Amino acid sequence: MILITEMIHPIGLDILSRYDDDVYYDPDLHQKPEALADRVALARALIVRNKTQVNAELIERAPYLRVVGRLGVGLDNIDQGVLQQRSVRLIVPQGANAVSVAEYVLGMAIAFQRRFPRMMSQLRQGQWIRDMSGGELAGKTLAVIGYGKAGQAVAIRAQAFGMKLRIYDPYAEVEDSWKTESFEEAVEGADIISLHVPLTPQTYHLINSLTLSLLHSHSLVINTSRGELIDELALLKALETEKLAGAVLDVREKEPPGPQDRLAMLPNVFSTPHIAGLTEDSQIAIARYVAEGVKEVLDSNL
Repeated sequence: MILITEMIHPIGLDILSRYDDDVYYDPDLHQKPEALADRVALARALIVRNKTQVNAELIERAPYLRVVGRLGVGLDNIDQGVLQQRSVRLIVPQGANAVSVAEYVLGMAIAFQRRFPRMMSQLRQGQWIRDMSGGELAGKTLAVIGYGKAGQAVAIRAQAFGMKLRIYDPYAEVEDSWKTESFEEAVEGADIISLHVPLTPQTYHLINSLTLSLLHSHSLVINTSRGELIDELALLKALETEKLAGAVLDVREKEPPGPQDRLAMLPNVFSTPHIAGLTEDSQIAIARYVAEGVKEVLDSNL
């Protein structure tokens, strides 16, 4: 059986339906632990997004499991060590949503600099206010933290806007003119900070009261990676005291954050429901990559 526990683009189902394995698809199965445990016991392949916890307990319940497909790039919900011990392949579509994420980052940066949401709100209220306080991206300093596929896509597009780049990633090859030796060097005094690192013990609360103190009152923080990279209480304080200009939060420490979300209510916070990489184009590419990768493993003699 091929078990799919979260949303997948129909093209992925179409690819998988061409083969002999039964496909069981329930986009809400990750919310039904007992049903998930029953189904995974027969699964040769498991396809998930970021809500299904592919931990040791779940993997132990899947004696026939040969491959796990991840419909996205974050791997903090998957115990890679246990998969390796069991010789279970992991299919990850690295870079498949990088363009969508990069366009989100630059689009939000432009919207923030030009005050577009506020102006549209004023027009809906019948106010015609020609606000000349907006700024350009040209000449602004952008700190890209993490130089994987998404970070690279952001940097490439930022150049077209004439932005100055600082990049911090101790594990990636970065052009010397952009490379910084530390996270602090990258963000200090930067106009825009865009986060593109995985959630690890080292990156948890990477943005905190100390690192926020390195920014200036015109700085904008953009997070499209994992909500836990930011200490939200420290961010809230910095925004409320105007020590930081704003934040773009596509991901949150708790998702969804709840109805009394003080951060989302601030006028200088643009908040979206974890959709930076969710475009039709990216989801087609991701579903195709994972579905074809899963079938390649199942059809092999390994």
